[in-house]
Amino acid sequence: MTNTPTLEDSLGRLGSPPTFDVAASVAAAPCAAKLDAFEALVRRWNRYGGLVARGDLGRLRERHTLDSLAFLPWWRGRLADVGAGAGFPGVPLAIARPAAPVALIERSERKSRFLRQALIDLPLGNVELVVADAAHYRSARFETVVARAVAPPPAAWRLVRPLLAPGGWGLLQSRERLGEALFAGGRVVALKPAGKDNWITAVAVAGGG
Repeated sequence: MTNTPTLEDSLGRLGSPPTFDVAASVAAAPCAAKLDAFEALVRRWNRYGGLVARGDLGRLRERHTLDSLAFLPWWRGRLADVGAGAGFPGVPLAIARPAAPVALIERSERKSRFLRQALIDLPLGNVELVVADAAHYRSARFETVVARAVAPPPAAWRLVRPLLAPGGWGLLQSRERLGEALFAGGRVVALKPAGKDNWITAVAVAGGG
């Protein structure tokens, strides 16, 4: 029988800046328990809603939860998750920092129903669900905007840029190193590997706008 790796074991394989201990930040209860509960909720709802690929159900922690937590060292201020979908990365991040405000922006009513239920079941009082198309949402601006598996990098940046507060940055996740030329009107302020085949690119508006 194969043992399922604990959250602590999995976090030990997650790359992060040496000054930020991701494992220490999220492995303790009740955070670990809520991450487990969220993964179980995704598996249960996936039978009806197709939240993630079926092949990912047996590796949610490695493929989605840890990928989400890779953003944690780069998060500052208010955070928005553009195209929140099944809640990755916004929900794991909100669990890791329960006092920090998070907005989940999702246009799909089906996925929004799942997210609304997740916020009730877990529960997560620091999260606001915004049912809207991020391309047209302009009601708030954020210090950090994350985009994961939403669109190719140039298109993801076009979604992120209008939502940034002055001095804020967008965080894009990719399987390869991204060059600054991909981001019209943006400048790469940080580019770090965050585990195997996983890069986090922080992009700010060129000129500091």
